[in-house]
Amino acid sequence: MSTIKEMEVGGVLRQIEDSQARDDVGLLLQQTNGLYKGRDLTVVFANEIANYTDAWAWIHARITAGNYAGIYVGDYIPITVKNETVQMQVAGIDVYTNTTDQGLGHHIDFISRDCFSETVQWNTTNNNNGNATDGCPYMVSNLHTWLATLSSHLPQAVKNHIVTKRSLMETRYSASGALTDSTGWEWKDIGLLWVPHEYEVFGSVVWATKGYGQGQAMQYPIFANSWLNRIKGAGHGGSRCYWWLASVRSGDSTDACGVTDNGTASSWNASDALRVPVCFRIKA
Repeated sequence: MSTIKEMEVGGVLRQIEDSQARDDVGLLLQQTNGLYKGRDLTVVFANEIANYTDAWAWIHARITAGNYAGIYVGDYIPITVKNETVQMQVAGIDVYTNTTDQGLGHHIDFISRDCFSETVQWNTTNNNNGNATDGCPYMVSNLHTWLATLSSHLPQAVKNHIVTKRSLMETRYSASGALTDSTGWEWKDIGLLWVPHEYEVFGSVVWATKGYGQGQAMQYPIFANSWLNRIKGAGHGGSRCYWWLASVRSGDSTDACGVTDNGTASSWNASDALRVPVCFRIKA
């Protein structure tokens, strides 16, 4: 068994007998300090992946076996979508296991390191309500439609393994007029591609409706205790940008929630055009 021979006060690694253990502890220290930028899993596990058709078949097999050894939050697998390079980072491992009305097994949720270069309106009209067909604002939004269309452009290797995310979504609709707060919840399959709830990024309801704006959400580890991954670029490696979330603002009938270019929570008119990261789930 690998043993730590000596460590400085404060937990700074000085010497570990086993080199792999030393590397693993070093990575964990970076994560704890919010400094970990992730590794390309196709490089780290190239020899292992060579036994599969592609990296996504490999990660699916790992998830099915519940074997996450050597895989850390922030690590990524690169893909190309509509001629844009996207680093799909591990946002959380088994964070929603045993949740939802249907139950959920082993899974990894991924999020792109940066946003797509294209800007997208949350809604084509300046309205953050649901409608008579579906009371969930996000489900009838232009953003949801845009992501559904984008999913058709994913590499086939990804399409072979991603599944729709099921989530408790806020509802906000009345036939008598626009509402300024969400008033209920519904379980929804929100699509193969999606964006996070406000709570999943910030670990609290900031601008969304208290209670209903949280649903069953928990903060993804990739966003906890650091600004590093909340600040995203406009395109891979691009300048920092504003980006949309799935939540809508409390006390207002027009705004949707998002993240500013410096990583803080905010909201904008639903008809504004902001950038969008993409998330997807692979499960056992």
